[in-house]
Amino acid sequence: MSRLQRAMEAQFAVALERRRNPAGEKSYTNYLYRKGQDTILKKCGEEAFETVIAAKNGDKAELVGELNDLLYNLTVLLCYQSVPFDPVMAEVNIRCASQGMELDALAEIIAQRRDRNEEESYTAYLFEKGLDKILKKVGEATSSVLLSAKAEQGEWMCSACADLLFHLLVTMEAVGVTTDDVAEEMERRLGKSGNLKTFRTTDVNT
Repeated sequence: MSRLQRAMEAQFAVALERRRNPAGEKSYTNYLYRKGQDTILKKCGEEAFETVIAAKNGDKAELVGELNDLLYNLTVLLCYQSVPFDPVMAEVNIRCASQGMELDALAEIIAQRRDRNEEESYTAYLFEKGLDKILKKVGEATSSVLLSAKAEQGEWMCSACADLLFHLLVTMEAVGVTTDDVAEEMERRLGKSGNLKTFRTTDVNT
């Protein structure tokens, strides 16, 4: 299994376990579940905004951190809504005109389409239009995730999350962030006693 795929699935498994068997007061994941969906959605929206800003500023290190924050909160949302990860991945594959491929391989497909002049390739179209267009699509996909969650429509949410993941992969290629970059940070966070979230403040426990 590829590195980012393995890290994402491990993150999903930890978040799902927290959902089924709540951890102690110091678990940030458990805190989000206790606060409920509106808090989780708020964090998803905030982290998507921060991801867009980091990408626009060309700050790769900051972008890797924000991508991890967003992917973490998206994972928590999926578990909260009882939406499995596998059908989301199947939808991402559809957007890449592939089947059964993992995130790292899908990122390679996206990279291969970057410089193609194919009128029928949506991915090539995005790269041709530039970063602002890509980031606009990230924002639109995030809005769809939030709306589908509020509507409690699992199938729509699955599709919306796939759209977001796809456009995040396109963003990564556009600014030169690799799947290994994101996976390395995700693995580091997963290694911190099972805590998924790294805070920037010093007075909050994960």
